[in-house]
Amino acid sequence: MANEKQINATARTFKRLSRLSDVSMALSSGMKLPELLKTVGTSIQDAIKADEVYFLLLDKETYELKATATIGTRRKRPAIIPCTDRRTVLSSEEEFGFAPCPADVSLKNGSPSLDAESVLMQSAFASRQRLLYTGEMNDPLFKNAPFKSAMIIPLTTNTRCVGLVSVGNLKNSKSFTVNDLEEATVFANLAAIAIEHMNLLEERESRIREMEKLNVLAKRFSSVQTLEGLIGLSFEYLSQLIQHDLGVVCMFKEDEETRYFVSRLPLSPTSLDNLSTHINEISQKIRGRESRLVRCQQLFLPGQKALNMESVFRRKIQSFLTVPLTVQGKNIGLVNISSTRMRAFNREHLRTFTTLSNLLATAIENVKIRLYLERRIDEISVLFEISQSISSTLVLDEVLDSIVNFSMEMMNALRCELRLLDPTGELLEVRASRGLSKSFLASTAIRVGEGLIGSCFSQRLPISVVDARKDPRTKYTSMVKREKLAGLLAVPIMQRGRPIGVITIYTSKPRDFSQDEIDLLSTFASQASIAIENARLYASMKEQYLSMVMALAAAIEAKDSYTHGHSTKVMEYAVKIAVDMDLSEDEIETIRYAGLLHDIGKIGVKDVILSKKELLTPEEIDELHRHPEYGANIMERVELLKDIAPLTLYHHEKYDGTGYPLGLKGKHIPLGARILAVADTYDAMIADRPYRQAFPFDYVKREMKKAAGTQLDPEIVKIFFEILKREGLDK
Repeated sequence: MANEKQINATARTFKRLSRLSDVSMALSSGMKLPELLKTVGTSIQDAIKADEVYFLLLDKETYELKATATIGTRRKRPAIIPCTDRRTVLSSEEEFGFAPCPADVSLKNGSPSLDAESVLMQSAFASRQRLLYTGEMNDPLFKNAPFKSAMIIPLTTNTRCVGLVSVGNLKNSKSFTVNDLEEATVFANLAAIAIEHMNLLEERESRIREMEKLNVLAKRFSSVQTLEGLIGLSFEYLSQLIQHDLGVVCMFKEDEETRYFVSRLPLSPTSLDNLSTHINEISQKIRGRESRLVRCQQLFLPGQKALNMESVFRRKIQSFLTVPLTVQGKNIGLVNISSTRMRAFNREHLRTFTTLSNLLATAIENVKIRLYLERRIDEISVLFEISQSISSTLVLDEVLDSIVNFSMEMMNALRCELRLLDPTGELLEVRASRGLSKSFLASTAIRVGEGLIGSCFSQRLPISVVDARKDPRTKYTSMVKREKLAGLLAVPIMQRGRPIGVITIYTSKPRDFSQDEIDLLSTFASQASIAIENARLYASMKEQYLSMVMALAAAIEAKDSYTHGHSTKVMEYAVKIAVDMDLSEDEIETIRYAGLLHDIGKIGVKDVILSKKELLTPEEIDELHRHPEYGANIMERVELLKDIAPLTLYHHEKYDGTGYPLGLKGKHIPLGARILAVADTYDAMIADRPYRQAFPFDYVKREMKKAAGTQLDPEIVKIFFEILKREGLDK
């Protein structure tokens, strides 16, 4: 008998250790909290043979116990149990904190009284003590509790109570023992540790997200130049951190005070009576005296829906949180958030709100300094950007457009034009502009020395005019008035001591440009002149490159009088196709040069073969078919021509793979080579050759469409004949 008892005790101990092991593994498995609680609850139920186990966890925001996990009998249980006795209330004068909230607020306003089971749970949570309940208890508060017996165990850690676990028998008449309570407590402690760990992880992530948002806010503050912008940006971020319905920022200036009300709806004055009283009291305490003059202004925050002016904020303010705006020990104002909910804010909110208010106070105090610094930084940044622009593009029109855009950005203007001296050296022609009508630009021809802009060019000095409409030097006064132009600043673009153009800034209202602005735009014009010169040098180099290519093409055609002009025509057709296909500028340039040089390899073919009027022999055909390879070999040795080599090599490949030299097929043939093949075929058929006369257009069109899909790319053939039709060349 003793051995049997020993065996049973050992088995029970083994099972208990096994359950604890299962729970420990669950704790370290990373499973979600509801699943983890169900695992713990199942272990408790199995260990104690209870009818049910369920968990109630504390919601820190509402300070309510909420049902989270249930094991066992299905029945109606309390879903939410308020815990008002330990609710954190901020009310000290230093915190300028919260609207007063009665301690039993959650039981008022028509809320039903708690049932016996809820009171039982609330009592256990409030006392932080384990409660062993039996149906024989005579306390009238608990007489309607559904349990025959129950254990309510607070889930406590070293720092707080995070909830309750209830273990109950509803049908089983067996009462729980102290040993049952101790065993259940072991599991409850494990659950409490897991819950606390998850809460800390969540709280850490929340703090990190909060600090990230505040960090972003601090960075964004540096880009805002107005007080209204700072306030709006602050509350935009604050709405992500603390739920509230209305914000107020008060700014102090001597005996005056300006209040900015921030909301998404127009405000009803009657709804703000209690809030205004609160702000008046706090403001007086912070300032030490009453304000002589109070101005009010409303700022609207962007909402998900369009602002409806018919909808008005009329709800009553139930709670609020207010902190002073302080910089270096000096109170410059206060900031407030309010809510229509009771007890909407807690100490965590106060901490976050105080951090944000410190950021806002510093930003407001420094806004004037920042305005000046940002102006200087913007000027330097623009000058840096133009330097970057010089290195990023060498296309003259793109450079000129960039100069106009940068000039407007620097001067905070909406209209600008850039004129360059034309080839005759007499006129300043518009090469880039923004914000000016086409009629104005077309009707304001300016000669060197004429008007304000012409004088700026000839005198080589900046000209600043407060109102060009009233200046006698203005040449086109009526046009200026019609265009609604007023302020003007013109600076010459100098290059090696001589003027090459003028940058002109216009404003719609009279403006007296400062000397700093004139100096800045003049400095910028110097940078612009470098960009213009580089772009012109690049354009000149390209022209020389094209001339070299044309010379090579002429050398090819000199060997065969019948193909004179063939390369130029192939180039023109190929470029039209490339443009119609929306290829890039670089691709079009490559095709342009490849069109001129596609037959450069014929330099290596004997003249007798090229000029032969009779049919070629197989050996002569083989020799002629080698000209793409000859051409590619030549181009690969010239750095400027390397990109053209593949197009030259493959322009006799056929779409069905029967071409030469490699027999490439379909899309494996480079696009440029397929375009050249169409252009080359067309020009070869409509031109005379030593062995035949030119074919009629209708015949050429019919034969090329037959060759589409075999010799030629069908899509390119279709595009090419559409171009010819559009340009009236299909005759």
